[in-house]
Amino acid sequence: MRRFIVPFALLALLVAASGNAESNKKPQIADIGGQVRGREARVNFTLQNAFNPEMVEALKSGIEISFKTEVRVERVHRKFFFNTVMAERTFSRSVRYDAISRVYRLNKGGKEEHLPDINAAISGMTRYELSLPLFIDVERGKKYRALVKTRLDRVGLSEPLRSFLLFSSYWDVETGWAKGDLVAP
Repeated sequence: MRRFIVPFALLALLVAASGNAESNKKPQIADIGGQVRGREARVNFTLQNAFNPEMVEALKSGIEISFKTEVRVERVHRKFFFNTVMAERTFSRSVRYDAISRVYRLNKGGKEEHLPDINAAISGMTRYELSLPLFIDVERGKKYRALVKTRLDRVGLSEPLRSFLLFSSYWDVETGWAKGDLVAP
């Protein structure tokens, strides 16, 4: 009986340890900040743990990687009241290695940048500074916050790769909603 219990217990510990290591590497939104003024909100944040080694290698080989990011700005009310949504927008960002010109092409919603190396490309995909027009004017002395959520856009991937990725957890990049306070005048 002990022959089975000890190996089973060691296996259970190994599985639990690998699960904890993997859960620490989940993509997440961090460092949300910015300001609201007049009828505009400026929101900045970083996307952490979005590129695992398999995605970096795919990017180096010329596969385009795209993220869709949803950003919402709210005026925060006191308890038991619904917050007022002041802006809501989806942003797209993609990067692809161009083997002919030997640069990474970073597309930020229509604006294309040419980056010299993989580190600059990953930084461009994970650091955001966005501007959103607000539906209504900002009120002095009120509290505002930004909510941000990001996911891998699989639509831009080629069909064989897209079908394969449905069954692969390596490319499972999606964050939950993250919140951060915005500075108001």
